[in-house]
Amino acid sequence: MDKKRLAVNMAAQLLAFAVNMGISFLLAPIIEAKMENTYGFVTLANQFVLYAQIVVSALNTMASRFITIHIHRGEDQTASEYFSSVFFGNVMMAGIFLLPALVIVIFMGSMPFLNVPADVLHDVQLLWAFVFANFFLSIITSVYGISTYATNRLDLTSIRTMYGDIIRIVFLFGTFLIFKPTLWFIGAASLLSTAYTAFWNRRFTRQLLPQVQMKISNFRWKKVWELVSLGAWNSLTRLGQQLLDGVDILLSGALILDGNASMTMLSLAKMVPTAISSLMGTVVGVFNPQITIAYAEDNTENLVKIIKSCNRILIFIMSIPIAFLTAYGRDFYAMWQPTKDADMLQRLSLLAVGVLYVSMSIQVLYHVFIITKKVKWNSLVILGSGVLSSCLSLLLLKTTDLGVMVFPLSSMLTGLLRNLIFTPIYAARCLKIRWNRFYGDILLGWISIGSIVILGNLSRMVFPVDSWIKLILTGVVMGPLALALNFLIILRKEEREMVIGMFKSRLKGAK
Repeated sequence: MDKKRLAVNMAAQLLAFAVNMGISFLLAPIIEAKMENTYGFVTLANQFVLYAQIVVSALNTMASRFITIHIHRGEDQTASEYFSSVFFGNVMMAGIFLLPALVIVIFMGSMPFLNVPADVLHDVQLLWAFVFANFFLSIITSVYGISTYATNRLDLTSIRTMYGDIIRIVFLFGTFLIFKPTLWFIGAASLLSTAYTAFWNRRFTRQLLPQVQMKISNFRWKKVWELVSLGAWNSLTRLGQQLLDGVDILLSGALILDGNASMTMLSLAKMVPTAISSLMGTVVGVFNPQITIAYAEDNTENLVKIIKSCNRILIFIMSIPIAFLTAYGRDFYAMWQPTKDADMLQRLSLLAVGVLYVSMSIQVLYHVFIITKKVKWNSLVILGSGVLSSCLSLLLLKTTDLGVMVFPLSSMLTGLLRNLIFTPIYAARCLKIRWNRFYGDILLGWISIGSIVILGNLSRMVFPVDSWIKLILTGVVMGPLALALNFLIILRKEEREMVIGMFKSRLKGAK
């Protein structure tokens, strides 16, 4: 395991993530203050794109796995064929999705399940047009992002992604200051950021993988079918995950009496849990290239070692924001969204983040299913849990007065059940190791979260938080204490060296 490269990649990825999340949390209250009960349409637009990405993922999910393995085995022509097949396949899928995207945008006002108020219809139409355009550009150029993955240089993409986010925020603040704030500025800014990142990913591909040639003559229908036949199971996984995490926004707007208000409340409450999930994906993504490379080299011992290190690094990082949300969430929401019900926002966000109490310790195991090509059962289980979650939501909505809370509650219950019973056992079976090998990591995660929550609640008793200054001061003091606690309790020698290397990389980058 290349600890130095992991440290550099991790530092760059976390920096890019911090910039992106900072922008998101800064914009949400501004948009809600300027255009009350409309922020939910931004989330809903992105959710519609996620449904389309479920189909696209059938071709793209396995692409990095196949291309990386063939490059590291010296099979450049085969890698070129996969690369070209993915690119031109994505172009064809973008063309297929263009017509339904136009229909949705043009006839949005007559679609009752969207329930768009007439006074913001034109603005929402433009927003969705830009969101769809951003989606098309993203899928067409997505294959270029594999170059930094295959060469384990994720830091290059991370830095350019961060610059793209800075371009996005400069554009947004510029337009918001000069013109009347409108929702479609958000979509336009995202498109601009994606174009910048795509340009640099294409350059990185030429620099890092000069042996991989993207040509129409390298396109192979056989390669497309091979990727789709395996990736289709991952599409089912994405569909199940969307039923667990994404359909609630649409249903809350369509089925609850105060639709737009509930949709906006749920969208705001899920921002912190979504940010934590994105952070978790960022950390896991740093390890995925080395996991894939270790598998390509048939090094099972090193593969399991990397997975266990990733689990501990995940706990080291992820337990802190989860515990802080548990302890300080209500105080944060009261200041971040002063016009909203802070208690309700806290309840919704804790339900939304509940599944991470388990999944944060074993999230990397989902990549095990991909590299071993054992995706079928995982996909079926996630799809089944997504269907169960949706059915449970509708049942609770009809039989209880929980209102919008039924959606994150149902998702949490089914997610916990899956991650406690199926995921760790099946991953161990795919790796041909002892069935209960990963349950110790789950227990370790609970110990870490519980310790930090206790520490946070004791702190609140001594130093109540009722202003941004006090919240920031609390974070400045409690954050390092929580890190030190995790550093001593959670990490082993090799992970401690990795974390020290990550901080050294950040310090060098700051000079």
